[in-house]
This record gives sequence, C-alpha cells and structure tokens, in this order.
Amino acid sequence: MNETLVVHRLRHGHWVALDVAAALLLAAAFAAAAQLRTGLPPATALSALAALPVATRRGWPLPSLAVSLAAAVAALLMGVDSAYLPVAVVLYSVGAQKPRRRAVTGLAASLVCVAAALLAAAWPSWTQALGSAGFGLALMGLSWTAGLAVREKNLLAARTAERAVVEERLRIARDLHDVVAHSMSLITMKAGVAGLVAETRPQEAREALRLIETTGREAMLEMRAMLGMLRSQTSTQGTAPAPRLQDLHALAAHAGVEVDLRVEAEDLPEGVGLAVYRIVQEALTNVVKHAGTGCRVRVTVPKAGVVEVEVADEGRGTPRDGGGHGLLGMHERCLMYGGQLTAGPDPGGGFRVLARLPYALKDTP
Repeated sequence: MNETLVVHRLRHGHWVALDVAAALLLAAAFAAAAQLRTGLPPATALSALAALPVATRRGWPLPSLAVSLAAAVAALLMGVDSAYLPVAVVLYSVGAQKPRRRAVTGLAASLVCVAAALLAAAWPSWTQALGSAGFGLALMGLSWTAGLAVREKNLLAARTAERAVVEERLRIARDLHDVVAHSMSLITMKAGVAGLVAETRPQEAREALRLIETTGREAMLEMRAMLGMLRSQTSTQGTAPAPRLQDLHALAAHAGVEVDLRVEAEDLPEGVGLAVYRIVQEALTNVVKHAGTGCRVRVTVPKAGVVEVEVADEGRGTPRDGGGHGLLGMHERCLMYGGQLTAGPDPGGGFRVLARLPYALKDTP
C-alpha cells in the first residue's frame, strides 16, 4: 500500500494510541536501565515517570513537559544519565503546537534545568560531564526545532488554503457577474420590445413580460448566490465570456486524455451550467496531472431538479489535490448551490468525483 495514503488515513485517535504505546515502552526501557545503573527504586520510578508524559504530549504539551522535566531532573541527580531523552520527545510537541513565545520559554527552562542537573551529577571528570551536557542540550534543541518547523509549515499551508478559498470565491463571483449581466441585457431588450408593441400587439407584449419575469427571477437567484460567496474586494475582471454547459464538448476535445462525455442536460440555469463546466474542468485537470490515462466523464440531469456531475478515471486512486486546490474549488461551487461533493478512490480502481447540484426548474413561457 502507498505509504502516503497510509499516513493520510491515520486519525487523531490513532496517533494518540501510538503515543501511549511509545510512552509505555519508553517507561519500561528507562526503568530497566535505571535499575541496572543505580539499583535505587526511586531512580527507577522517576525514570519511568519521565517517559509517561509522552502519552499526553499532543493534548497537553506544556503540562506534559513540566512533569517529564521534573522527573528527569530528579533521575539525573540520582545518576540516570539518559533520563532527559523523553523530555526531548515532549519538546517536539511543544515546538509544533504552542505559540512561539511559550515554546521558547519551555525550551529555555528545559535546557537550563537539564544542564544544571547533568553538571551537578557525579561524573568521573568534567570532560565527561560537559560532553554529556552538550549532547543532551543539542538533542533537545534539535527536537524542539523540528517541531517548530512543522508548526511553521502547517501555518503556511493554512494561510495558502485560506488565500485559495478567497481567490476561488472571487473567480466564482466574476463568473456569476457575467451570467447576471447577460440576464439584465435580455430583460432590457425584452422590456423595450414590450413597450413598442404594447398597444398594437398585446399578446407579444405579454409574452415579453412573461420572459422578463422568468429571467429576472433567475437573475435574482444567481445574484443571491454571488453575494453569499463574495467575501472580499473584487479584482480586475476578464473580458472573455463565461463558459456554458454546451462548451463541455470543446473542453473534452482538448483535455489531453480520452474522454467519454455524455451530457443529458438541456435547459439548466446559466449559473448552474457554469458551475458544472468549472467542476468538469477542474476534475479533468486533476486527471491529466495525476492519472494520465483513460477517463470517463458523465453529466446527467434527473427530472427532480438535481444535476449530477461524475468524473472518473482509471488511474491509481491516490489523493488528487497535491500542491493545488482543485477539489477545494469544486467544493465551493457545490456549496454555492446547496449541493454536495464526494471525491476519493473508486473501489473499482481509479479516482472518482461526484457533484450533485440542486436547481430550480424554469417556468415555461
């Protein structure tokens, strides 16, 4: 099984269970080493106690550090020269989870206490005392630094994901602007026609007003969806027209992979059709980047007013958002219409994306 996929499926409870197992093994190992080294029951108990907070380091890093550090210092003073090793493990979690100021404080306190205990312990010579102290302090510092690097990486990833959400919502808002602008243009034109023929051809005027009513209702729905998604200032808008559902055939023809495209949709609201196009576009981009072989695309519209978009490939079925935010964009577009998105490995092989977007059926003039 792919190693990355195994790590991806581990949940918080699994990591906690691993920490508990590691804590028990470390406690047993250090207790046995202390018994052989000193033969003192207190030193044995303190060595085990110094290792047990490894089990709680994810949930309570600073309290775990305090307990482990106190027990380790006492064990060091009794001659257990390796009792600081569990402290180094807990320091990793302090660096990875706590704000920088608290993390630095925890590291400084640990270095001072462990250095003082190592230098105060009985050593055959000062050279050995300084060597042991230097090794212990370097190990704890490296562990803390590794945790801090992980924290900074996670913060950067969170900021990048947040920025991607804002950019995707702005892109959606620009697309919907094109849709609403088209509807307003149609309303203006039909209103002019109705004004011209109101007295001479009243039936034609009524049909124009009916179309104005239907188009205006759809435009209001699209505008409400746009305002719900917009969370930031808009940027410069492009001049290219928004793609439509009919443009899927051209998209599939230039996708770079073989696409089995079946579109049963006929008369979707323009905003929903645009969302369908963007979802298929993002999914095909992921296929080209990650699968590179066969692809099947199905777009169906049941009579119940729910459009279904399914994109499946015949690749390896591994997670498909490495370095990009395609799945995030598809999820945002589904949420905009109160829909749902499921994406993941297909039991039959490959990767599958299924989007369901409810929509209001058009009134027939």
